[in-house]
Amino acid sequence: MSGSEELRTGQCDDLKDKRAVVTGAGSGLGRSIAAGLSRAGATVGLLDIDAESTEETSAIIKKEQPIAQTMAITCDVTNETDVEKAFGALLKKWGGLDILVNAAGVAPAYRLVDLPVDKWRSALEVNLTGYFLAARAAAKIMIKQGNGGSIINISSKSGLQASKDNTAYNATKAGEIHMARGWALELGEYGIRVNSICPGNVFEGSKIWDREYIKASAKKYGIKPEEVIPYYVSRTALKCEIKGRDIANAVVFMCSDKASTITGQTLVADAGQVMVR
Repeated sequence: MSGSEELRTGQCDDLKDKRAVVTGAGSGLGRSIAAGLSRAGATVGLLDIDAESTEETSAIIKKEQPIAQTMAITCDVTNETDVEKAFGALLKKWGGLDILVNAAGVAPAYRLVDLPVDKWRSALEVNLTGYFLAARAAAKIMIKQGNGGSIINISSKSGLQASKDNTAYNATKAGEIHMARGWALELGEYGIRVNSICPGNVFEGSKIWDREYIKASAKKYGIKPEEVIPYYVSRTALKCEIKGRDIANAVVFMCSDKASTITGQTLVADAGQVMVR
């Protein structure tokens, strides 16, 4: 395939023969990332608590790429037993693991004085405990293999620059970045690279950006719901809406040999809204 054909089809072989797992693969960024990894040649394990959505992701990938290899597994990433079983099933099917992308997440948007403690705890469980459990399971496999690997935490620009009325999201997304840095130090001796990617606002296919979340954002900034997306786009340097495929491309790069010396770093893919300090 020529370079021009590759660009037109979106196919490449940067991750050929790699075995990947994506949490939160049933929708939004998780779905886009899973599809992107598959386009790059990886076999992809799809983990999500929503069984129907996970199967739908698998069907979407196979419709676009008939020879793609995927495995859909229903998994609650906050449940230690669920996570261990899921990674065990993937290991049994494919014999190993090269890539983990932690993308499952929730974003309860409340003012501090209105934030229910159950919503706070839910964010801690999904966004931190879920990332920890998946990374622990993946690291054990990668260390035993002795072939290195790549772990990506999907954080957010809010992990770098706090957003208003978003206590739980701000805290957990910042925590994901710092966990990744610590893991990079721990796992580097095994050739395992660990990085974070901080997307900007990705509206396409998002379960986070539902009607209620958009209404809350509109109220926060004193605008109409239909003005929310244009408003966020206007805050970026490039004045463009970020798509799921843009984040998937960043993930593929960070997992590929092209990024072989990059670890413990944070890549911001937000069209120029937040600058890394």
